[in-house]
Amino acid sequence: MRRLAHDTPRDATKALLDSNLVLAEQVINRDAELDKMRADAEDIALELLALQSPVASDLRVVVSALWIVADVQRMGALAIHIAKAARRRHPVSAAPPAIRP
Repeated sequence: MRRLAHDTPRDATKALLDSNLVLAEQVINRDAELDKMRADAEDIALELLALQSPVASDLRVVVSALWIVADVQRMGALAIHIAKAARRRHPVSAAPPAIRP
């Protein structure tokens, strides 16, 4: 999930600046993968909470993981929004020339 959170914004920005429809579609298709990863991580965390009765330090780790997973998924969702803007404006670049550098 961390890899996707790193690659997705980079690829979405490249798709936006280069008006690359193929790359934009690849980014958009990652949405389901990110959603599944978040759901899997949440299921594991909830299972740990329900079955293991973690102590305070372990509980903090599990709760932190839930927050991190939510933030990572949200970062991916923002990148997907950028890719959708690139797709919407294709073949014209959605980024004005003044901001391209």
